[in-house]
Parts: sequence; structure tokens; C-alpha cells
Amino acid sequence: MEKKVVKIIMNYDSIIFGLKHIIEQFEFIEHVAISNGLETDAVERIKPDILLLQDSIAYRHASKLAKWKSNGIVDHIIVLYDKDSELKVDQLWKCQIVSYLPLYSDAKQLLIAFEGQLSGFSIMPAHIAEHIELRQLSQKSMPKLTQNEQRVLKLVAEGQTNTEIAQTIHLSVRTVETHLNKIYRKLDVRNRAEAVCKYFQTASL
Repeated sequence: MEKKVVKIIMNYDSIIFGLKHIIEQFEFIEHVAISNGLETDAVERIKPDILLLQDSIAYRHASKLAKWKSNGIVDHIIVLYDKDSELKVDQLWKCQIVSYLPLYSDAKQLLIAFEGQLSGFSIMPAHIAEHIELRQLSQKSMPKLTQNEQRVLKLVAEGQTNTEIAQTIHLSVRTVETHLNKIYRKLDVRNRAEAVCKYFQTASL
């Protein structure tokens, strides 16, 4: 395997030096750089193969990370989290960040994560993987609503009447009623409340 460069970014000095020491022992690692914050110039200069960073930093710079991935500045990003129950997977997933490790990972966990990531696999806690799988399955099984149907349903959820919806999106009341009837059939529900509940609960999985 070609030697790799790793960049670690986190606020905890006591952890960052320990991670650096562990990762430097892996035979496929050429260099490990560390910093307490996201230094744009430094990252773009060294173009690390793997960027390992704290979750709070990832949230603040999610758009920058997505840009780096799409531009090839960084090949792989792994987010380190303290509590997986507080991990904002949806926010990071949209930015093509699909691998996560506990903040206090040991050498074996880090090695498996690095090798998996470099081989093209996502690394994440089991319950998060189940969450992602359920969401993807639900999205595949959920009937597709047209853009107008989604707009109507969103306004229904906000409590607007058919007349108010018609005025808001510049349609006739009859057209709004037609959209609602189509929504009911697609979602297999009987009324407005059931439609809103089923569609938005499933979409938020």
C-alpha cells in the first residue's frame, strides 16, 4: 500500500497527541500532522489522504469539507465523536462524510477504520448504520410526491386551509383539492392529519 498522510484536527491536546502516536505506528502511514483548529491553508497545502477531525469542528465547517472532497483536496474524512447519541449524521452525510469513530478509539479500532476507509467502506456505529438503512428503505418505499404536492402538504402541515393554500401558491381551490386527493391515494391515508404525519415522520427517519 502506498504511504499515506494523515491530518488530525481536534481541541483536546491530551487525545490528539495519543492519536498521533498510535497512527504513526501503522506501516502505511508516512506522516501525521496535527492542529487544534481547521487551518484551511495547511490542509490544502498537504492534501492529506485521511482527515481525522472532531465532530464539533466538522459541523462548523461541513460545507468546506464537502468542497474539499469534491475537489480532491482530501480523499477520506473520519469524524471523531464523544457521544454517538449526539452525532448529527444527517448533517454530515449530505457533505459526503460517512465514517465515524469514538473519540477514545484504540489502535485496533483506528487500524480497522483506516483500512476500511481506504478500501472504500464506511465506518460507523451499528445503531447509526441501522438508522441510515431504515431511512434509505423508507425513501425507496415512500411514494414520490410531485413538487406541487410537496408544497401543498407543507402548507397543510403549517395549518393553512385549502383557500389559504390556493392563495399562497397561486392555484385554484379545486386544484389544491385535486393535489390533496392525489396525496391521500399515494400515501394511503384518509385525511390531512394522517398525510402530514406519515409523510414527514418517514422523511425524517
